[in-house]
Amino acid sequence: MISKSAKTEIVKPESSAVFLHLLKVEAQGYETLYFVDNTQSIVSNGQTYVPAAFKVVLPSQTEDGSIQPCQLVVDNVDQIISATIKKANAAQKKIYATISVVMAQTPDIIERGPLRFILRDVTINKSTVSGELYDFYVYDRKIPEGVYNPQNFPGLF
Repeated sequence: MISKSAKTEIVKPESSAVFLHLLKVEAQGYETLYFVDNTQSIVSNGQTYVPAAFKVVLPSQTEDGSIQPCQLVVDNVDQIISATIKKANAAQKKIYATISVVMAQTPDIIERGPLRFILRDVTINKSTVSGELYDFYVYDRKIPEGVYNPQNFPGLF
């Protein structure tokens, strides 16, 4: 639920409010990484988030109707990012990415989220660390589970 102050700022024609994305990257047994898409560190609920350039690319539908998954791209400025992800991948640990939205003026109030994803298909190069975000393998599930066919539902055909 979005706060009353955030709603007020969103509908203003001009606002001084700054909305920030908090990113938490974790894998069992490895150091948890905390990032904010800002030029300064921010403390939210007692946790310090360090500045980093990252973006989340929302899912899109292609011309053939297939859905491209959500992607996360983090600038690989700090080598600890790629080192942690490489180690977790080598150990075949699940990597989780949690994204929250806060206002810079009130960083302890989560305006949206936290949204938790599994980070898979990670690609690391000298400038970026990127991967696909899955909502706990929702794209791997067969939905709907049942199939309407003449063998199972002869009255429909």
